[in-house]
Amino acid sequence: MAQTNQTKNQLTDYDTPNSEAVVNISKYQSAEQEVTPVNSAFEQVMSQMNIADRHAFDLQYEKYWQEASKKGLLLSVLICEIDFFKAYNDNYGQQGSSFMLLVIGLALKNTCEKHDCFLARYGGNEFAILMKAGDVEKAQEVGEALRLAVEQSQTEHKYSQVSKVVTLSIGISSVYPTSMKSLMMKSEKALFSAKTSGCNRVCSDSKHKISSSENAPVIEPKETLAPKEPEKSEFELLLSGMNIITRREFNAHFCNVWKETLDDSDSLSMIICELDFFADYREHHGDQTSDDILLIVGSTLQNKCAEFNGSVSYLEGNKFVALIKGGNVSLGLKTATEFQSSIENLAITNTFSPVKYCLTMSLGLANVFPSDTQSMKGLMNSADSALKLAQSSGYDQVQRV
Repeated sequence: MAQTNQTKNQLTDYDTPNSEAVVNISKYQSAEQEVTPVNSAFEQVMSQMNIADRHAFDLQYEKYWQEASKKGLLLSVLICEIDFFKAYNDNYGQQGSSFMLLVIGLALKNTCEKHDCFLARYGGNEFAILMKAGDVEKAQEVGEALRLAVEQSQTEHKYSQVSKVVTLSIGISSVYPTSMKSLMMKSEKALFSAKTSGCNRVCSDSKHKISSSENAPVIEPKETLAPKEPEKSEFELLLSGMNIITRREFNAHFCNVWKETLDDSDSLSMIICELDFFADYREHHGDQTSDDILLIVGSTLQNKCAEFNGSVSYLEGNKFVALIKGGNVSLGLKTATEFQSSIENLAITNTFSPVKYCLTMSLGLANVFPSDTQSMKGLMNSADSALKLAQSSGYDQVQRV
């Protein structure tokens, strides 16, 4: 009950017209009760605010797609991501982040109602908006209105690199319906452009327009004589948009983490994770569906890994690797065990698995204190050996060496 009262106070504060004061989320934090984005109370408040969840978005997306296709209307998807959310969550705590999401959700809802758009919380710190009819310029106008609404809510964010308040980056894609997945991927690419262009801005895939706050820094490309790397694939762009390190970036990331851990005289855990019997799944369901599943799995692992101050990388095929700094083998084992259960809890049917009705994962864990006598290759070989042991022991389990 106290939680509900706090939420009402939060919304009342936000509704104060023309308020110039920064909304201070810290006063809603409570040591007695922790609120996380998965708590039922949080979801209930989102529902009461008429902000749909991911499942409702998927249903509405299909409905809008069919209607737009029949009537020859333009369909736009706007994907919005709160800038520097991890820094916010790390410093204000989970409960502070939850209330911040409610404030931002309300700002987006009020704007969406004015423009007859459908709003949903897409996951984590992302919101997704569907807009039917209109034109590309109208979608850009709505995106800018959403960005301004969040900025003008004046919600405190002392740890943002672009502003002292919470800001939003938005990716937009508009098409006359042909491929549902293509539209979502274009929006994700546009969001990635908005983030890499300095955050707190709207980037449209259709017109390649970028609008932003005057104070938002623009990252200028640096001249280089080095040969250009091949452009990232759409799959890699989506991984990067979810803060998942791609294979081409993994080696440099691993070196940095190793050096940081060595300098701190701390321990480093590596968890190599591989989806069980996924080759048969891909052969039957095809590359498109399988890649979608990999993105869902990667996002799930990343969200869980963030709780342990770790990072997730996509290696290849159906394999991911996580690096956890600090703690000890017990922390690594706890992380791996939660990885395993979180994938099973997705309840993705895999009729080709002989061990369980749903998609499962085998995990290998290794832990070292980096030193001159230890090597990065040795840690990776140990984790890989542990993964093979998990698979040879019956799959769907964690093994460590």
